[in-house]
Amino acid sequence: MHIGKHAAVLAASLLAATTLFATPAQAQPTGCSGGTLNPTGTGGTAWYYCSGGDGQYAFSYRVKHPNPQADTWLYGYRTECVSPGQLLQFNYVWGQREVTGTVFC
Repeated sequence: MHIGKHAAVLAASLLAATTLFATPAQAQPTGCSGGTLNPTGTGGTAWYYCSGGDGQYAFSYRVKHPNPQADTWLYGYRTECVSPGQLLQFNYVWGQREVTGTVFC
């Protein structure tokens, strides 16, 4: 009886592991490129566009701490995710609000 319980638990664990590894990885957008529009000495607009694939994409960005005496950046911000075929835009200001990368959602 005790061996039967272990066998049932092992079988359930193997089934779960097989399902986990058999699940395909999330596809990512393809045909992506980016750049800036209307750059000035103080900022501009960053853009990113993916023409195909699955999934979504967004900009990650940082903002300067609201207390000027802190002299530090706050990280972990992200724009809303968009799907392939949509143009992603972000207005940045140097030294205040800056893109740190592009992330897949």
